[in-house]
Amino acid sequence: MRLILVPAFACDGDLYEPLIALLRPDFDCRTVVPAAPDMAACARKVVDAAEGKPFVVAGTSFGGHVAREAALAAPSLVQGLVVMGAAPQGPASREPFDRRRAAIEADGGADMLEEMARAIVFEPDGRGQEAADIFRAMAARAGTDRLLAQNEALMTRPDRTADLRRLACRSLLVWGEADSFSAPDAGRAMAEAMPDAEFVLLEECGHLPSLEAPMRVAAAIRARFA
Repeated sequence: MRLILVPAFACDGDLYEPLIALLRPDFDCRTVVPAAPDMAACARKVVDAAEGKPFVVAGTSFGGHVAREAALAAPSLVQGLVVMGAAPQGPASREPFDRRRAAIEADGGADMLEEMARAIVFEPDGRGQEAADIFRAMAARAGTDRLLAQNEALMTRPDRTADLRRLACRSLLVWGEADSFSAPDAGRAMAEAMPDAEFVLLEECGHLPSLEAPMRVAAAIRARFA
């Protein structure tokens, strides 16, 4: 089965390298990094990468929003959906995204990205330090254009709460218990609103499960879709 992976904001394929190594025996893994200013265009890039073949789509945070959009846009192709840390609601306010855009335009968002690196993982100075450092390296090479486009897509994303019932494919929602960007309760509620969804909570894990707990994530994906 083809598995298309969509990274989080400012991230690239390195976000999923530990996970791909574990899943490769069962899945044809491909990473797609969208850089369009709206979710629909990002989702089209994912669907196009499938080349008309059935696939499972997985995404983290920004990538989770894109994965959900792809599943809604191409229900005949998307046979499975994995969302990590991406609640279905639209943004409550444009203000955080306006501040982020200003920071990116000013200096590439260096301070903002460092704040994210420290908040995005469980125990950034302890067991999560390696994951935080990988995030720093990915963010450093993301480039201003991609950061701005992804920020715009997040800011203008639609609220999909009412559309969850249309996601009839097998789904897996994975949340870190210590996720400070998207509350686990949002993932739990999302699973309850979907026709065929399983919710998995990972202890001692933050917003980047594929880096912080790849073995547990791989096991959940394999159990659900392999």
